[in-house]
Amino acid sequence: MASPLKMIGSSWRWLVGENVSARQILHHGFLVSAMLIGLFSAVFNYLMELTVPAYSLALLVISLMIMVMWYRSRFHGEYRRMSWLFCTLVTFVMLPANWLFNNGANGPTLLFYLMASAYVLGVLPPDRIRRGVLISGLMLMPWLLLALEQTYPGLVAVYASPSIRSLDMGVSYTLAFGLLSVVIAGYAKRIREERNISRAYAHKLERLSRLDGLTGLYNHRTIHEHAETWINQYEKACLLICDLDNFKLINDAHGHPYGDQVLATFSAHIQDLSHGIEGKAGRYGGEEFMILLPGNLATARQFDRQLRERCDASPLMHGNIRFSAGASELRHNDSLASWVQRSDEALYHAKAHGRDQLIVDHDISAV
Repeated sequence: MASPLKMIGSSWRWLVGENVSARQILHHGFLVSAMLIGLFSAVFNYLMELTVPAYSLALLVISLMIMVMWYRSRFHGEYRRMSWLFCTLVTFVMLPANWLFNNGANGPTLLFYLMASAYVLGVLPPDRIRRGVLISGLMLMPWLLLALEQTYPGLVAVYASPSIRSLDMGVSYTLAFGLLSVVIAGYAKRIREERNISRAYAHKLERLSRLDGLTGLYNHRTIHEHAETWINQYEKACLLICDLDNFKLINDAHGHPYGDQVLATFSAHIQDLSHGIEGKAGRYGGEEFMILLPGNLATARQFDRQLRERCDASPLMHGNIRFSAGASELRHNDSLASWVQRSDEALYHAKAHGRDQLIVDHDISAV
């Protein structure tokens, strides 16, 4: 059986909604709190004879109206409409009425105006004109009510005794504290939500900054960073550089969109194969690709063979993808420049001696 605290927590989550934004949770929480406070105040005011019975009845009616607003917002997706309606009702109807029926400047209404301001600033959807009207109302209505009370003091109901005032102020403070807790919890959730969104965007941007936009492989900078890491961490590794044969002629003959298709298809083959053996692949520049492979030259030869088989098995509109490749094995005291240079020299020999082949730096001979 669930504990009382868990049941209360589950009930509160149902009341405010779970799969909604932090603004909506704050809005629903404030509506529920305002409804409960309205019901409590109606009963409390009536029993303690703080106000005329008609005002207690009005509080009951307003609480029912707030319940309808909560229902429409919570279950019918009318969050924006209900938030504007509730903010308007609070600013220009509920709190001014409370001022007149609950001892004016000597009562708790100013305290509730502050709570309403904290709610309005946190929950209102972006709308410059409406926000301006409501915020101006929250700032100016207390001044207007103070002026009205000074001019027509007989309009404001007064407490029957100082002890009644003390009791009402204490209860009002407790209720305001509850409202403030709801508002702060809503702000905290909104901050967490915004922080999570910011982190997700930062992670996405960081990831995109490391990838080539067309191929999805690592970009030049990132594949170099991985190569530097491999030099420090691996004892056996190979660096393979592939260059698409006659790629400029393909672009000139069939257009750049087709050239992009060739690059993307070739990159997909490289990505699939390198991922299967925990390798790293990046677009080195233009039609050149750099692949880091764990193991010795036998691994590079096998990778090259499988890559050619894939290209032959999936011809494009204007023929199979052909490429030349150069490979070199990591040596003791290698730097990134020396390792890349040997693979580049092997690639140069592959292109100079017929293309469409792999040459390794071991003896600069065709494999």
